[in-house]
Amino acid sequence: MQSTERRKATDHHREPDKIGGILLSALDMEDEIAHGIYRDYLNRKNWPADLKDETFERIREYLTTLLDDTSRHRKIIKHLQSKLGGNDG
Repeated sequence: MQSTERRKATDHHREPDKIGGILLSALDMEDEIAHGIYRDYLNRKNWPADLKDETFERIREYLTTLLDDTSRHRKIIKHLQSKLGGNDG
Protein backbone atom coordinates (compact mmCIF):
# COMPACT_ATOMS: atom_id res chain seq x y z
CA MET A 1 0.00 0.00 0.00
CA GLN A 2 2.82 2.42 0.78
CA SER A 3 4.42 1.91 -2.63
CA THR A 4 1.12 2.82 -4.33
CA GLU A 5 0.84 5.99 -2.24
CA ARG A 6 4.45 6.85 -2.97
CA ARG A 7 3.93 6.31 -6.71
CA LYS A 8 0.86 8.58 -6.73
CA ALA A 9 2.77 11.29 -4.90
CA THR A 10 5.65 10.98 -7.36
CA ASP A 11 3.27 11.15 -10.32
CA HIS A 12 1.67 14.25 -8.83
CA HIS A 13 5.07 15.95 -8.55
CA ARG A 14 5.87 15.20 -12.19
CA GLU A 15 2.57 16.60 -13.44
CA PRO A 16 3.54 20.30 -13.28
CA ASP A 17 6.65 19.61 -15.36
CA LYS A 18 4.51 17.96 -18.02
CA ILE A 19 1.92 20.75 -17.95
CA GLY A 20 4.68 23.36 -17.94
CA GLY A 21 6.14 21.76 -21.06
CA ILE A 22 2.76 21.79 -22.76
CA LEU A 23 2.29 25.47 -21.92
CA LEU A 24 5.77 26.27 -23.19
CA SER A 25 5.00 24.45 -26.44
CA ALA A 26 1.75 26.38 -26.75
CA LEU A 27 3.64 29.67 -26.38
CA ASP A 28 6.12 28.58 -29.03
CA MET A 29 3.28 27.74 -31.41
CA GLU A 30 1.59 31.10 -30.83
CA ASP A 31 4.89 32.89 -31.47
CA GLU A 32 5.54 30.91 -34.63
CA ILE A 33 2.07 31.59 -35.96
CA ALA A 34 2.13 35.29 -35.12
CA HIS A 35 5.63 36.11 -36.24
CA GLY A 36 6.29 33.47 -38.85
CA ILE A 37 3.01 33.31 -40.69
CA TYR A 38 0.55 36.13 -40.05
CA ARG A 39 3.14 38.88 -40.21
CA ASP A 40 4.54 37.55 -43.49
CA TYR A 41 1.07 37.66 -44.99
CA LEU A 42 0.59 41.25 -43.80
CA ASN A 43 3.32 42.26 -46.23
CA ARG A 44 1.65 43.25 -49.50
CA LYS A 45 4.75 42.16 -51.45
CA ASN A 46 4.04 38.54 -50.50
CA TRP A 47 0.78 38.58 -52.44
CA PRO A 48 0.17 38.41 -56.18
CA ALA A 49 0.59 41.76 -57.89
CA ASP A 50 -2.85 41.53 -59.47
CA LEU A 51 -4.63 41.12 -56.12
CA LYS A 52 -7.07 43.98 -55.71
CA ASP A 53 -6.26 46.49 -52.97
CA GLU A 54 -9.74 46.07 -51.48
CA THR A 55 -9.22 42.32 -51.23
CA PHE A 56 -5.84 42.78 -49.59
CA GLU A 57 -7.35 45.20 -47.07
CA ARG A 58 -9.97 42.62 -46.10
CA ILE A 59 -7.25 40.01 -45.73
CA ARG A 60 -5.22 42.44 -43.63
CA GLU A 61 -8.21 43.02 -41.35
CA TYR A 62 -8.66 39.27 -40.85
CA LEU A 63 -4.96 38.81 -40.15
CA THR A 64 -4.99 41.66 -37.67
CA THR A 65 -7.88 39.95 -35.87
CA LEU A 66 -5.88 36.72 -35.79
CA LEU A 67 -2.84 38.56 -34.41
CA ASP A 68 -5.01 40.09 -31.70
CA ASP A 69 -6.38 36.64 -30.86
CA THR A 70 -2.85 35.27 -30.70
CA SER A 71 -1.92 38.03 -28.27
CA ARG A 72 -4.87 37.09 -26.06
CA HIS A 73 -3.86 33.42 -26.25
CA ARG A 74 -0.35 34.33 -25.10
CA LYS A 75 -1.75 36.24 -22.13
CA ILE A 76 -3.91 33.27 -21.14
CA ILE A 77 -0.99 30.87 -21.43
CA LYS A 78 1.27 33.20 -19.44
CA HIS A 79 -1.41 33.43 -16.75
CA LEU A 80 -1.63 29.64 -16.61
CA GLN A 81 2.16 29.45 -16.35
CA SER A 82 2.13 31.89 -13.44
CA LYS A 83 -0.54 29.83 -11.68
CA LEU A 84 1.49 26.67 -12.25
CA GLY A 85 4.68 28.31 -11.01
CA GLY A 86 2.97 29.68 -7.92
CA ASN A 87 1.09 26.46 -7.20
CA ASP A 88 -2.10 28.48 -6.85
CA GLY A 89 -4.13 25.67 -8.35
